[in-house]
Formats: sequence, C-alpha cells, structure tokens
Amino acid sequence: MKGILYRAMEERKPVEIIYLSKRNSFTQRKILIKELRGSTILAYCLYRKQMRIFNLNHIMSILPEKKARQIS
Repeated sequence: MKGILYRAMEERKPVEIIYLSKRNSFTQRKILIKELRGSTILAYCLYRKQMRIFNLNHIMSILPEKKARQIS
C-alpha cells in the first residue's frame, strides 16, 4: 500500500480510497497526497475540498485514480 501512496505523491496524482471513519462508517474519497508522516497521511480531499489527515490503519482499500474512457 505504501508503494502506491509514495508513487501517487511523487507523481502528484490522486488516489481513491475507502476509509473507515472514527464513527465506524465507510467513505470513498479521492485524495491528493501531500505528505506521509509515519502512520498518517496529510492529503487534500477532493470530496471535502480541504486538507485532511488520514490514518493508514483506517484505509481499507486504495487504488490509483480511474481514468475516464475516451470515446473516439
């Protein structure tokens, strides 16, 4: 998982995560990673439109951003 995070941060590309909140609810977020700090991630959340701190232990799934398919 950290490999995907580091690559996304270096390439400045968003990733999609499934995150378990403190209230035990799942959310799907698209984030731009700014900094990895031990067991936390400082990232800009494209859903909330603000900087957020995410706990690595609460990330259930992570994928590179899905590209929209272009019809030619």
